Amino acid sequence: MVSWVITGSNRGIGLGFIRKLSSDPNNIMFALTRSKTTSTALLVLESKQKNVHVLQADITDVASLREVATVVDNATGGTLDVLINNGAYLSPERGDWSLDMYEGNEDLLDEDCTNFFKVNALGVIKTINVFLPLLRKSAEKSLAKVITISAPAGDLDFNIKTDLYYFAPYALSKAAVNMVAAKYTARFKNENILFLSLSPGFVDTMGDHRGANDVQKATYSKLIEQFQAGYPDWDGKILTPEESVTAMLETVSKLTVKDSGAFISHYGDTKNWL
Repeated sequence: MVSWVITGSNRGIGLGFIRKLSSDPNNIMFALTRSKTTSTALLVLESKQKNVHVLQADITDVASLREVATVVDNATGGTLDVLINNGAYLSPERGDWSLDMYEGNEDLLDEDCTNFFKVNALGVIKTINVFLPLLRKSAEKSLAKVITISAPAGDLDFNIKTDLYYFAPYALSKAAVNMVAAKYTARFKNENILFLSLSPGFVDTMGDHRGANDVQKATYSKLIEQFQAGYPDWDGKILTPEESVTAMLETVSKLTVKDSGAFISHYGDTKNWL
């Protein structure tokens, strides 16, 4: 059995991972969600798939993470093969703000950066630290993997090439979490553990924009125009969560410990973000 812990599993990419991986009976899935009561699709999947276990935990709350780690420990005999850090924070509020727009709004700057870093960087560190003993035990037999879902917004060249001046605090937090993988790699480079930042591509996590308000729809359209201007060869297609997950898992299956510390795309390269 291959054991997987996936955070942020209640929707979008996280739910896509659980659906795809649970179809293989050789996988045992631990799906982490902040709230079981709002994870209807995930609970339905758990009721149908014996290898899916839905667990409630907030990645910013170490106590809840430790409770979940104990469940995983007992179920696997003390090991964990793959940790996918998918849980993240992306607030639509001030999503179209550039950094200079915080002039005179420094309290909002503090609030936004704190919220994004608390989840997208610090939450990932806390999650890795809690599950690290189980991963190190797994690494004694085969390559253990820690995959953190990042974003093109965390790449310096991409921001400049596409004039992506907004989503500023989010982009800062994603750049920071890319460094997290490098730091863990430097610390555990002599152990059989891979730490990687992985971009999922440009994914429609709202399902063809259902439920999106007018501002969000306009933002999607603006992003497509800017991305096409920066990458003229891109066809403008937004990936479904299923398409993104399929591509990412194919890339993950080919990784070796030599890839540790990198930030790569769902295609397995370093700049083909779309």
